[in-house]
This record gives sequence, structure tokens and C-alpha cells, in this order.
Amino acid sequence: MYNGIIQELSGINKDDIVKIVLSKSKSEVKKTTIRPILLKSGRKWQTEKIKNNQAFHSNIEYNDLENHLLSLLEEYGFSEIYFILKGKTISYRVSKKKKLFRNEHETEVKGNIVFSHDVPKKYILEEGVQIPPLVDLGIFDGNFRVKKSMYDKYKQINRFVEIIADEFKDYDKDELTIVEFGCGKSYLTFIIYYYFAFIKKINVKITGFDLKDEVVKHCNAVAGKYNYKNIRFITGDISKIETCQEHTDMIITLHACDTATDYALYFAIKNKIKYIFSVPCCQHEVNKQISNKNEFSILLRHGLYKERFSAILTDAIRCEVLQDHGYEVDVVEFVDFENTPKNAMIRAKLKDKHVPPRDNVHLKKLVNEFNINPTILRLINN
Repeated sequence: MYNGIIQELSGINKDDIVKIVLSKSKSEVKKTTIRPILLKSGRKWQTEKIKNNQAFHSNIEYNDLENHLLSLLEEYGFSEIYFILKGKTISYRVSKKKKLFRNEHETEVKGNIVFSHDVPKKYILEEGVQIPPLVDLGIFDGNFRVKKSMYDKYKQINRFVEIIADEFKDYDKDELTIVEFGCGKSYLTFIIYYYFAFIKKINVKITGFDLKDEVVKHCNAVAGKYNYKNIRFITGDISKIETCQEHTDMIITLHACDTATDYALYFAIKNKIKYIFSVPCCQHEVNKQISNKNEFSILLRHGLYKERFSAILTDAIRCEVLQDHGYEVDVVEFVDFENTPKNAMIRAKLKDKHVPPRDNVHLKKLVNEFNINPTILRLINN
């Protein structure tokens, strides 16, 4: 049934192939893409198989395309096949009665074909790497593969650690102390510990705080099970914790809800903690306070826009406060919006502990205009 496809492929100039797409399969592999890549060892073909919402990659020799394609077609029974070439696309459809239908139409490839020059993107947390706590916490299955239901969380914690890793690539100290507020089930805590302890070989100490006692007990049990002596979890309310019990280098929060982010940032400011990595969530406070009786009321007329504007305003104020207290601040996209709409990270680094806070007249004018009094300002001004 597939011989005609392979025969036509053998007559195509391989340099004209942009990619080959195989889809519509009743097997566990729903889609496969083959594209040319350029490695140090020469030109090859890279195969990407999508299985249970996970991508699996492999490379084959450049001259073995026909044999490889035939084996894929026979193994997985794809019923739609596309040869996307420079200038045209050839498509095949296999009917339920196993008849093969061919179609061809002109297509335009914009720009030059870009060949990948190396293997696919590597995550710090790779599937297959044996990190036992992540099995206990439900990210990995027993084979250290990401569970389908946890794939979004898997991408989030990877991206969080990548941003931290970029900041600490030239870190030359032997120790690092981190506090995480609102640690929840502590997926992030354990992977950050793994990165610094096992990849960077730094003596890292992490303390995670959360309101839920049962979650804290479970996370402590997981840390104890694998002898992670430098991780501890404490039941505690962020709003009631103001002073560091020991020197702390970094504060992290991932989706600390509403004003919990403010208390975490205030804790960092008050204790002059050098590094802050914070992904806010659920900025409800300003949305409830904000007044639309001003010259900018058009921004607040519609509920959806009001909610989005309030979230941006909340985080912009937080950034201003951090800058007023000696931090160098930027905001980076955390993950794609499709992964989570709460996808902005506030990243801050204390530049000078001894500079007095500046009097920000623009910030005062802003909060007066919208008649708001966010938690971060109340904490700072008390």
C-alpha cells in the first residue's frame, strides 16, 4: 500500500524537502515529523514522534530516508502523509478500504530553509533523569517519564530553573540559601535543589513555607526519604513572617496567590535579600479597589479589561517599589501564554544595600489617580 509513496520519495531531490508529516494513526503515536538537520557529523534527518502529548526525537542517516519512512508507515499505520517541498506539497490519504489517493498543489516557503544545527532543546530536568522525589510528588511516573496530566507543570518548573540558572552561571560561592513562600507540593523546590546540589555542586539550603500542614508534612517526608538534609518545609503564613532566621540569598515564589506575592517581596526588601524570582498570580486586590471615576475610566469599562489592567498595574507597582529600594528589576515571559496565563516573572537583584529608598512621586500620583492602596505599599509605608 505504501510502496507508491516510497517510490515517489526516491525520485525527489532530498535538498528540496522542507519536512515530511505523518498523521492520523490509530496507534499511540499520533503524529510524526521528519525534517533535515545539520549536525557536526553532517546532514541527517530528525524524527519527532508525538506520543501521549510528549515529543520523542531521534536522528537517522541522510541516505536512509526511504527505509526509515517505510518502517514508520508500516509500524504506525498513518493514513495522511505530506511531503512539503520547496514550491509544492504532495499529500496522500489512505482510505478505510486501504486505497491510496494522491494530491499535489503549489506552496510557497518563505525565506530559506533553516536546518537545526544540533539536537532538540535540552531541559535541565530531562525525562529519564532519576530524580526520585519527583516520582513521589507525581511529576514523573515510575520510569521517570513526565505524566501526561503534569506536562504543563513540568514545563513551568523547567523554565523557572532555566531563568535562575542563567543568573547563576558564573556564581563562584560554595553555599546558597533559598526561601520559597507558598511552596505548595514543592515541585519547584526539589528541582531547584537538584540543580544546585547535583549539577552545580553547591551546598544549597532551601526552606519552603506553606499554609497547609498536611502538604508540609508530606514534603518533609519525601525529603527525609531521600536524605535531602538541606531541604525543610515549615507551616507558616507569609503575612506573619518578617525576619530571616538566617542569612538568605534568594527568595522564590511560583504563583503565590494575590497579596502573598506582596508579603514575599516585602520580606525580601526588609531583609535585603539579593535575588528575587517571583511569578505572581491572582492579582485580585487592586481589581476590587480600583476606581473608574477618572480620566482613564475607558480602561475599566469592561470587566475583562479591568481584570487584566489591574493585574498589570499591580505588578508594575511591585516593580517600582523594588527599584525604589535598590533593586535592578526586569520582567520576563515565564512560559507561553498557552501553558498558563500567569506567565510573567519579576526578576530582581539588589545592587546596593545602603542606598536609602527614593521618594517616587510618579508612583504616588498613580495610586492616587486610581484610588488604590495595594498591600506592598502599605507594608513599606508602615
